[in-house]
This record gives sequence, structure tokens and C-alpha cells, in this order.
Amino acid sequence: MGNLSKRSKIGILGAGIVGKSIAVVLSRSGYPVVATASRSFSSAQDLAHLVVDSRACVNPQEAVGFVDVIFVTTPDDSINQVVSEINWSADHTVIHCSGVSSVDVLEPASVQGAKVGSFHPMQAFASVENGVKSIPGTTFGIEGSEEVQGYLKQMALDVGGHPISLSSEDKALYHLSGVMMGGLLSGVAAATAQLWEQLGMERADGVRALTPMIRQVSQNLSAAGVPAGIAGPYARGDVGTVKKHLHTLKARAPDVLPLYCHMGLAGLPFALEKGTLSAERAEKIRDLLNEYLVFGSG
Repeated sequence: MGNLSKRSKIGILGAGIVGKSIAVVLSRSGYPVVATASRSFSSAQDLAHLVVDSRACVNPQEAVGFVDVIFVTTPDDSINQVVSEINWSADHTVIHCSGVSSVDVLEPASVQGAKVGSFHPMQAFASVENGVKSIPGTTFGIEGSEEVQGYLKQMALDVGGHPISLSSEDKALYHLSGVMMGGLLSGVAAATAQLWEQLGMERADGVRALTPMIRQVSQNLSAAGVPAGIAGPYARGDVGTVKKHLHTLKARAPDVLPLYCHMGLAGLPFALEKGTLSAERAEKIRDLLNEYLVFGSG
């Protein structure tokens, strides 16, 4: 024990969607995931059933006794408390999977001699099945000592991911970028689909119509990058179209108006960078958005 390698025995604390997804992917990639514990023993049993030669433990301390490396995949606010209730040794390596927390949250383990690090998949996990499928191509934010980072970077590569090193002070900025692209984008999609009820249809109709656009936007950005992948009336400089949008939102969906304005203002610099939007038309669009933003906040 102590020297990190692909043979190091792994345990999972927190058998939710993220914990199960990581356990399955690591096991399929040749990493021995041998033990798990969770707040609910039945959840630990569910995870153990997904992974060959893994056992469900009644508590975290029992699980730690079987492993060299422990992944803490609990909710962010629970990490420090869970870690503080366990007896660690210098033979242990403790890894949390939070995007926003630094390795400082693992101090109760490090003061007992354990190595610490973080391994965060920049991905939206809605189910174990989709989580497992989404891992290849995912970026992993990694923190830790040179040894720990070397181990985690190779792990990310082995599961088809892209490892990046992060400093503690950059974690919050890194994470909020993911939340804006994932969680907040989902909220924008929901609010947008809700507009379809004003067309006499169901929100589900909006989701069905609009989600193919989300996939295509992702493909455009992946293929062409920014700003080449930017499209739509802003990039084209369609002032009249934007004005119609604003007028309609003011009359029929005023709650969405500020969101539309802020998103438009945030995207204008990239439309200008693309070169298909003139400075004159950009200024007209900016003035319109700011004018209607006042309406929306009033």
C-alpha cells in the first residue's frame, strides 16, 4: 500500500449517480473497485451489484479498511464531515469529486498523513446509464501532489477523458463555468420550452422541438470553436428580428425578457469577433437590449 498504481484498490463513499457512474467506468477500465459505503446501505448494495468483485459496507470506516484509494462522491457540503469521521493512515489516498471545493476540504485526512486530491468530471450526470456513456471525452479537473496528479491524470486518460490541472484558487471559477453550461443551460432550456404553452402546445412539445438545436449547437462549437460556431440573428446583425423578439417578450412573456436581454448582451462580443456583425449594427442591438432590460426590471 502507499504507492499509487492501477493495481491500487479503490473504494467509493457515496453511492449516488456520480459515485456509481465513476465506479462502473473505473472497473471497466481495469481499476479494482472493491468496496463502497453510502448513507443508505441499499444504495451501497446497488453500486456493489454494478461492479464485479465489489462489496457493500455498513459504514465508511469499514470500506476504508479494504482499500488504498477512496473516492468521496457525496454532496459537496458533506465531504468534510464524512472525511472527519474516519480514521486515516499514511497508506490512504483520499480523492473528492467536487468541482468547486479545493483539496483543503480533505484536511481531516491529510493531517492524519493521507494523501489527498480531487478528480472532478466536467459533466452533467442525470442517470447512471447516461453518466457512464458520457465519460469518454469528458474533461477532468485534477488537484493534488505530483504523485496524486500523475495517478489521476492517467486514470482520466484510461477512461477516455481529458485531464487538466487546477489550482485551489481557480476551482470556483472552473466549476461555475460548468454550472453555467450545464445546470443553468438546462434552466434556460426549460424556460424556453415553457414558451410553447403560449402557442397552445405542451412544454414537452417545446423540449422535443428545441433539444435537437442544443445538440447541433454543441456540434457546431465542437467543430468550429468560438467565434466561428456562433450563429443566429445576432451574428447576422438582424436588428429587426431582435426588436420583434423584444416586443413579443414584453407583451407575452415579460418574466423571460431580462434573461433574453442579458444573454444577448453576453453574446454580442463574440458575434462581433466572428466578423459577420458590423460595429454599427452591434451598437443598435446593444441599445435595444439595454432599453428593454429597463422594461424587464421595472
